[in-house]
Amino acid sequence: MATTVVKVHTEDLSRLQKVLEQQPGVSARKVSNKYEAFRFSYAGGNIVAYTSGKIVANTEEAARLVRKGIMALGAPDGRTTIGSDEAGKGEWLGPLVVAAVALSSQQASELRGLGVMDSKAVPPHKMHDLAQAIKRRALAYKVVMITPKKFNELFRKFHEEGKNLNDLLAWAHAKAIAETLEKLSRKHRSPLTIIVDEFARVKTKERISRVVDLSSVRLVQRPRAEDDIAVASASILARSSRDEWITSKSRALGIDLHTTTVDRLRSHDALDELVKTAYIK
Repeated sequence: MATTVVKVHTEDLSRLQKVLEQQPGVSARKVSNKYEAFRFSYAGGNIVAYTSGKIVANTEEAARLVRKGIMALGAPDGRTTIGSDEAGKGEWLGPLVVAAVALSSQQASELRGLGVMDSKAVPPHKMHDLAQAIKRRALAYKVVMITPKKFNELFRKFHEEGKNLNDLLAWAHAKAIAETLEKLSRKHRSPLTIIVDEFARVKTKERISRVVDLSSVRLVQRPRAEDDIAVASASILARSSRDEWITSKSRALGIDLHTTTVDRLRSHDALDELVKTAYIK
């Protein structure tokens, strides 16, 4: 049986429970512990919702019902959200990748039902398929890949200018957001919200304001922004792109970079092309 895991806001659990229990063929079951919000059986499968907002369906039929329920939680409101997130910020190996994704409210509901959530909670074997689903459904997206060699060059340049990693991140987020916005048709530009996981509020706003007219959009910077599906989608695109880069380099060099260590690469001729050298000195 294929297990599907999705995540909803905890405040939506009771609404989703009411939607699901009204569907033909759904039977309520007793929860087995204090961490379960509700439990249903349907078409030979089970749906278990946890108080954390995580929902597990153990058959495709049950998963389809959950997706249908999530879609029914709210009607499309015509709002577009651009979310941005990064991967590789703190890792010495591989690129820094920043992605931005634009979604309508309906697309966000569809992707939530498919299992899109913060990439840190997504199993590695599902990352690629979810990334492809996001690319197919998004209104627009942009992935900014900063290879280790480029990162090292930019890091040195920013350092010489008295700037730091947050300045580099703000620049990359602004670039991803601006290029995503450029791809949007006029009808999807209003009303528009841009959501960024907070890391340097003033620097990020200043950088974005250079490329986006903030008087016409709502800019939100907040911690744990990945609970928004546009941001979660961006986190998946960024992490998937970084993983694919590392896998490709591993094949080309005959080295499993996913499991290697800094010491093994220090003497490698391509060190500057594989490693953020500022992190290992």
